[in-house]
Amino acid sequence: MTTNDYSLNPAQLLATLQMTDSLFPIGAFTHSAGLETYTQQGIVQDTVSLQALLVTRLLHGAARSDMIAIHSAMAACQEQDMDELVGLDERLSAMKFAQETRESSRKIGRQMLRNSIALFDHPMLAAYQHAITTGQCTGHHAIVHGLAFAALHIDPQTALLAFAYGQTAGQISAALKLISIGQTSAQQLLHRLIPTMQQAVAIALDSTSEDMQSFTPALEISAMQHQYLFRRLFIS
Repeated sequence: MTTNDYSLNPAQLLATLQMTDSLFPIGAFTHSAGLETYTQQGIVQDTVSLQALLVTRLLHGAARSDMIAIHSAMAACQEQDMDELVGLDERLSAMKFAQETRESSRKIGRQMLRNSIALFDHPMLAAYQHAITTGQCTGHHAIVHGLAFAALHIDPQTALLAFAYGQTAGQISAALKLISIGQTSAQQLLHRLIPTMQQAVAIALDSTSEDMQSFTPALEISAMQHQYLFRRLFIS
């Protein structure tokens, strides 16, 4: 897909900022996505090793799974295709091998869905909530993110950039509590990762739901080991 310049109107820009702000109550700050395991094992202990982990997570994890699900969910929202959403939900559940990873996606997704419905009315958000209530779906974060941004008429590229930024900033925020790095170093790292976020978005946009895959075994193992740590600051 070619890179295009998208423009947001003021309301869309403010909505994007609101949805990705740490003030938006989805509970993501309670999860480290296995980062806590890596820090206790001494594998991640500075910005260099943290950057290597985040690049892997973006390019080989999110870009090939959750981020594809986001723009697929946005397309399904436009077509009002609930069957596609159910299929995406099932696929994400099957691809998230670690129990904590699955539960994290579901908890954040359901909380984001509740808050999105409280903010604006859209039939596909309500339909997805009904599918969760009836047991057809479990409520993954990526799908809710896609539906919410589609409901706000925000383009897929912006929606994916917002997700990549939120995931990366969340990991760096968790790292501030786990290893000795300063706020300025954290911001420098976040800035250095902007090209990687853009690359991850490009990978996702060039893929379809049939291309979704999950092969990040080290990340999955770290998530599985987390529940057995002697001390834990995070849920996952």
